[in-house]
Parts: sequence; structure tokens; C-alpha cells
Amino acid sequence: MDWADPSSYRLGARADVRSVCAVLKAETHPGLDEDFETLLRDFASEVRDAEIGCDSYVVTRMIGSRNHFAVHAQFTNMEAFERHADTKHLAEAMPRLSAMLAAPLSMEIFFAV
Repeated sequence: MDWADPSSYRLGARADVRSVCAVLKAETHPGLDEDFETLLRDFASEVRDAEIGCDSYVVTRMIGSRNHFAVHAQFTNMEAFERHADTKHLAEAMPRLSAMLAAPLSMEIFFAV
């Protein structure tokens, strides 16, 4: 398995070997930061309460910027991360969150070492 190639992660290793960490960054349109924060904070609480395999889901705001946010998430394994992507609450929240974005979300995915 080539650890640097995410498309090959299933080929050689069990998905429960390493936890998966994701960092998502978002920039809101000016004036929408409070609504975005509220929606994202409520969503994060739902993720933490409802999703088995979600070890941590933390929303942060960049120091010195009202419009820049990050989500720091850790899942037990790749299956838990993939289940998160298929949840009803994510499908419902994404259109509302996306409408407030000034730029596309950026996402980086890591394996814990």
C-alpha cells in the first residue's frame, strides 16, 4: 500500500489500523460569519452525539479573522470517516453552509501516526 495515495488505502491495510483526521477550511461571505458559526457549531454537536467512530469534531475560528473557520475531525478508522460522509445530517447541512461560503471548502485528510 502506498500510504501517500489515498486511492490505494483499501488494497493492503485494514481500515481500522489507523484513525483518520480531517481538516476542513472555510471562508464565509462578509456578514454571514455569525450564522455560519451557529450552524456549524450545531452540526458539530450533532456529529459528536450521533456518530459512532467520531472521536473528535472541533470547530475553530482563525484568530484575527471573522470569516475564516476550520473543522478538525478525528475518526476511529476510514469506515467511520466514510459513514460520516453519508449521514443525513451532513446532507442537510451542506447546502446551507455552502450558500454562505466565499470560496470552496478545502479539505485535507490524514492518517494518524
